[in-house]
Amino acid sequence: MAWYYIVAILSFLMIFGAGVALSVGFAVVKPRIRTLLLDADGTLLDFDRSEREALREAFETLSLPYDDSTHAVYHRNNDACWKALERGEITRDELKVRRFRETFRDLSLDADPVQATKVYEEALGHYAFPLEGAEDACHRLGKKYKLYLVTNGLKNVQTPRLLLTTIPETLDGIYISEEVGYAKPAAEFFDVFFADHPECKRSETLIVGDSLSGDILGGNNAGIPTCWVNRNRAARPADLRIDYEIQSITELEKVL
Repeated sequence: MAWYYIVAILSFLMIFGAGVALSVGFAVVKPRIRTLLLDADGTLLDFDRSEREALREAFETLSLPYDDSTHAVYHRNNDACWKALERGEITRDELKVRRFRETFRDLSLDADPVQATKVYEEALGHYAFPLEGAEDACHRLGKKYKLYLVTNGLKNVQTPRLLLTTIPETLDGIYISEEVGYAKPAAEFFDVFFADHPECKRSETLIVGDSLSGDILGGNNAGIPTCWVNRNRAARPADLRIDYEIQSITELEKVL
């Protein structure tokens, strides 16, 4: 029966060897992530809190009534306008004024949306609230990866807000859609980045963000891996490719 044991041992070694080879093969197929494209609001910064504070300041400056319901109406209109921008239905300048025009209409307020836009944007630049652990996470990630901020925000708003945090210290660059000329999820937004950084391979570049319509769809359009920051544990969509899913930027290191 010695031959039986010899055959069994040889079979085991062959199966084990094949398993090791297969594992190595998968490791080769899956490229190492070297560059992170980090979204700002909702991923690193608590934009809802900033928005609430800036809107309150703007309405008080314009001597307009403000309460929680006022914020709810503005937030709804603002969100709808940003979605329209992502779909290419309106321009950035139209967005700035339209959200206030529709808010004043819904609240029956007699106010100038152009003036409100100017006052609000100035106020918004005064408020930046990093999400819990976000700054420390960026400092740790910056030691292992190249970090770039990619945002659809406005330059005159995002720049002063970011400078109120330590996040810029960790970044290799900042891409703001207003300067790029395209907004996420347009593939052209990412084309500009890769044109600037030919050393960065798409397969080794991960976009990390909370917006399905901006960040994740944008990553799909650009042909790069994606990581969804699902802070509210929403249902995972079936029509988007999501390579990683986390609840907070602080979890990113664990999944890469």
